Amino acid sequence: MKSFGRPLTAASLTIMACTAAGNIAHAQEDEEAVLGTVTVTATKQSANLQDIPVSVSALSANDLEERGLSNIEELSTLVPNLHWGEHAGTTLIAIRGVGSTVDSGITEPTVATYVDGVFLPRSTMATLRAVDLERVEVLRGPQGTLYGRNATGGAINFISAAPADSFEGEISVSAGDRSAFGVSGYLSGPLGDGISARLSGGTESQDGYVDVLPNGGKLNGKESNYFRGALRFEPTSDLMIDLSVRYDENTYPNAYQQLLTPTVLPTPGQTTEVNKIFADQPFDQRMETLVAAATVNWTLSDNISLKSVTSYVDHESDVAFDADSTDLDGFNAESFPRPSESYGQEFNLVGDFDRWNWLLGAYYFNEDASNTLNLRLGAAFAPGFGVPTDTIIAQSVASETEAYALFGELSFDLTDRLTLTGGLRYNDEEQTFLQNLQFEIPGVGAVPGGAAFASGPVPVSSGEDTVLPKLAASYAFTDAINAYVQWSKGYKSGGLNLEGGAGLAVGGAGLYRPEEIEAYEVGLKSVLFDGALTANFAAFTYDYTDLQLTITVPPTNTLVQNADADIIGVEGELQWQATDLLSFNGGFTLLDATFDGFSGFDDANPGLGVQNLDGEPIPKAPESTINLGVEYEVPINSGLFSNLIMRADGFHSDDVVLRYFGTPVETQGAYSLLNASATLNGANGNTSLRVFWNNIGDEEYLQNVTYIGAVGAFMGNYGTPSTWGVQLTQRF
Repeated sequence: MKSFGRPLTAASLTIMACTAAGNIAHAQEDEEAVLGTVTVTATKQSANLQDIPVSVSALSANDLEERGLSNIEELSTLVPNLHWGEHAGTTLIAIRGVGSTVDSGITEPTVATYVDGVFLPRSTMATLRAVDLERVEVLRGPQGTLYGRNATGGAINFISAAPADSFEGEISVSAGDRSAFGVSGYLSGPLGDGISARLSGGTESQDGYVDVLPNGGKLNGKESNYFRGALRFEPTSDLMIDLSVRYDENTYPNAYQQLLTPTVLPTPGQTTEVNKIFADQPFDQRMETLVAAATVNWTLSDNISLKSVTSYVDHESDVAFDADSTDLDGFNAESFPRPSESYGQEFNLVGDFDRWNWLLGAYYFNEDASNTLNLRLGAAFAPGFGVPTDTIIAQSVASETEAYALFGELSFDLTDRLTLTGGLRYNDEEQTFLQNLQFEIPGVGAVPGGAAFASGPVPVSSGEDTVLPKLAASYAFTDAINAYVQWSKGYKSGGLNLEGGAGLAVGGAGLYRPEEIEAYEVGLKSVLFDGALTANFAAFTYDYTDLQLTITVPPTNTLVQNADADIIGVEGELQWQATDLLSFNGGFTLLDATFDGFSGFDDANPGLGVQNLDGEPIPKAPESTINLGVEYEVPINSGLFSNLIMRADGFHSDDVVLRYFGTPVETQGAYSLLNASATLNGANGNTSLRVFWNNIGDEEYLQNVTYIGAVGAFMGNYGTPSTWGVQLTQRF
């Protein structure tokens, strides 16, 4: 096993934080400062975060506002072992090294994302704006029993604010660098006896930070609009019905491929300079997501309750970009539509009887999705293929997924301190695919891409029934210190490759296998110093089977293959309310995640042949990370202002491999980020002015790396550079 990393910067940050803590520890004796109880629904029942045998981070609406967080990318610097990447409009999220590196075929996320109990099935959906929230919960580790498919790495729950019983509202106006401007707000209150409503929405715009050469233009900015409407009906004290709909769109072009190494193309019109790209073709994007849900909570008796969640998700994703990243008319993603339409229905029956607590559930899911990559061959590339200029290679896979599940979880208090938990989920899933490849030749029309497609799309289907068990035991040493041990399994669906014209992966041969994880975890949760400090720790080991990896086979084919891995790690989170005015938070991770007996062919270095990667690091699994935050309130108590809240957050990551061969160009070296903000609150508590500066050091760090064989170059994208802004909020 490789030794854990030793990040000197992270250690220095820890020492400084501990020194500062020691200097103010005496203040704890003079002032009574405690942290509030955090209630979560991570186990599909309301519970104190400190009491459940699950490794989960929870951020409240106030936490999100103070840090200026609005999406998963920004959460990754605050939540242990959460890694974010992005490529061509697809989000690549990993938890504890378990995550997707695949942007081809009908791939699905490895970390499940939910909004108000509604599953978002595609990786293009995770950029949904996290607005008007009550909290965000991040569950680490496989969540197969309660969440089922595609929660192999964990689950992220965005929980929206509920309609209020009394009238309230808020409006915020923001501005910042790169011509940033935004307006958002909400209104909420009763409409009548037993009926309340909430309306929220906003608009945001900001110029991108990637320069398009030679003629100008910007990429990776914002042009977003979002809206949410919610109704709550409470006809009786035992019945509550919630109806909601939310819509989110972003039309700013954010799909691109930044050159990390020069191409083999004969042109000076290319650059590897950070956040600059040459292009001769336009960029375009439209991301739209509509989520509608009906949730019924019915208290059947003092001990039994029933919950139903009915959902509909309609998602449109279409991007266009210059795929060769040069000034040549080479090859371009003319369009890359990836729509998805899904329906879901879940029932949870919960019972709580003295020492027994149980949950029985049933779930149905149906999705129609497709993926069509239209690559136009320009004057510089078409002759090499023996086709006219402007010929389009259209690779596509359409799929229908139908899944059923029955699941249950039973907890029994063997003693007042020892609780045993067992869970089981049965998944039955059927997937039908239509795979196609054709050339759209000017003046000729559509021509099949080889004999396999002479009679049209090639159908293929797959089916899996899976049992996902869970066993856990938790022990309360005291009312404030709990330990747990857990064994569980996770599962992610397989899929079908896009066919790229190289005679690869047609029909059943193109299917790649599902992923599975067997996980063991022990944890400790504690509330110390009369509620002033929470300290939670977890250690885990995974047997990871058939994780899905992708390579690019020239000229255009992306091929998914499977591999095995072993993961072992430790993580911790701490929150300390040192005084009424001063608080600290932090987290750390140590991770050893390596391939197990895997050999692969690197299309970037074909001369090396098949390489043995046994013991080499898997992507998106840094050996260590640390995050530290400090917040201090300065009382003012003047006629105009009540206080000033100052906050700083730091994050450090060890080296992280971003593509699985782990060469220097595929690895992001150790890096650190620092964010700061100050919030001035009005005397009435309803007005606040916040200024922030993120990535103060303007750190340049890669989030994703891929290799494009058609141009012989590595490509990727960098994280957001230094950004500042100001926000004025009025509540009423």
